[in-house]
Amino acid sequence: MIRFVVLVEIPVLLFLFNAFKGFAGRYFPFLNTLLLMYFFGLIGALATAVYYLKDIYRYDFDKVPFRYFMICFFGMFTPKIRVNHRMEDSPWHETVEKIGGPVYMDVDPGYVVLTESLTAPEKVYGQGKKRFLSRRERIQAMVDLREQESTVASITANTKDGIQVTVKETKFNYRIWDPRWDVLYRENKSERNPYPYSPQAIRDFVYNRPVQMSLLNQPEQVSWESAVRGKVSGIIRGYISKHKLDEIIAPRENLTHQDRDEVVKEGYDPKFKEGLREFGTILRWWDPGAFSSEVDVEKQHIANWGVKLAGDIQISQAHGDAQQIAYEELGRAEAEAELLVSIINAMDGLPLGSDKIRTMQNLILLRTAQVIKALGSNNKLPNGTKE
Repeated sequence: MIRFVVLVEIPVLLFLFNAFKGFAGRYFPFLNTLLLMYFFGLIGALATAVYYLKDIYRYDFDKVPFRYFMICFFGMFTPKIRVNHRMEDSPWHETVEKIGGPVYMDVDPGYVVLTESLTAPEKVYGQGKKRFLSRRERIQAMVDLREQESTVASITANTKDGIQVTVKETKFNYRIWDPRWDVLYRENKSERNPYPYSPQAIRDFVYNRPVQMSLLNQPEQVSWESAVRGKVSGIIRGYISKHKLDEIIAPRENLTHQDRDEVVKEGYDPKFKEGLREFGTILRWWDPGAFSSEVDVEKQHIANWGVKLAGDIQISQAHGDAQQIAYEELGRAEAEAELLVSIINAMDGLPLGSDKIRTMQNLILLRTAQVIKALGSNNKLPNGTKE
């Protein structure tokens, strides 16, 4: 505004005052000549600046470069844009993307804007109204602070014994890292900010992501999702390459086999978390998916496990039958011993009479019949009949 007053308003007032009233009642033509030459020079400089902006940024019309020059040089009619996952359509968003400020930004919740100058990063603008972006800054990146979700349809790798294994439907959630995740949110202290971030994490996210060669053989930055997907896929491929097929797809009935727990823990290992933190990211949750091999190979392994399980069942059944037979033989021996003891006790003090042999035979038969009847009333076969 000072530039506008000094360079435009004061010369115009001098020209008008000299033309209509003069100074001390005298009109100075030479002064108006100088002022006219000055206005022509100012208009020429303005036209040159507008043409330069139009040429260097490849605008088809003069309106936008002219307005941009007026905003930058005189601070007049500064526009406003709204920022969320993109800059909402407005007459000015293309200029902000190409050139930068000055502009006022309304940043929606869940988003931040990183700006940079020609030589270095400048500022990180969080949620708020009328965030002023100066003419030295331009928008480098708009970062989404919300939790992101992604799925890897298929991951293929070879096991330690050279057999190909496929992992399907690997899922993971991730978001921008913030130091408060390590203490504040883990211990449930204070109120939670739904969109936490740190300025350093935003800079790491923008500048530390890996770079790859594009189809045009030009270096380009890997997308956020691709960078996280590469890290997660690396865990699964590393796990598969360190184990044999039988260890990876063994039956879940084997309680000593904890392949899913082992691979899931690697995703929360401090070294892995530090690798994600290098580009400002934290892995919130992930599921490694389902492990499977080639169909023929997996069927053969399942058949082998079936034979082993059937053998274990037969061994357990044979062991049970042997124990049953042993208990039955033990029961018979105990019954015979009790029979003899009961006969001896029955004969104790019993008068035998004149025919001792006949009396003893009858006594033995009678006692044996009593014991057999008692055993038959207590022991039943599985079909319900008495033994």
